[in-house]
Amino acid sequence: MQERTMPDDVAPPLRYFKTGDSVHVRAQQVWLILVSTVMSSARNPRRPTVITYGDLAEAMGMDRRAGITLNRQLGVVGDICVANDLPALNCIVINDRLNAPGDHVVTRRGRTWQQEQADAMTTDWFAVRVPTTGTLRKIRSAAVAE
Repeated sequence: MQERTMPDDVAPPLRYFKTGDSVHVRAQQVWLILVSTVMSSARNPRRPTVITYGDLAEAMGMDRRAGITLNRQLGVVGDICVANDLPALNCIVINDRLNAPGDHVVTRRGRTWQQEQADAMTTDWFAVRVPTTGTLRKIRSAAVAE
């Protein structure tokens, strides 16, 4: 087997998500987790795959209790989906006691969170490029300005 090496100036180092990252950077991490959750499921619109706020926080390397603080990141994910006429991916994140998303869940106009969950199950999320942190920053800034 031949060992491959690359000059340091060719391959920039990968970056990692960490505590203290801005909302739009963590929103990118949320996007990745939610897409992997949906795409690794049986993909049944009648029984959508969901993830709890606590499980999402743990997947992000946080304490489960931090799940209640993820509304801004989830809002950015929902806003970029709606802006691109995609199902609001944030709708698959639920409160484990209520089996429903939070009160301020983002959905497309005229759609319920249940419809968005079902639509998310039939979308090929692997065909959608991961939004850049720059794009997510613009979405966040537009939402804050409203």
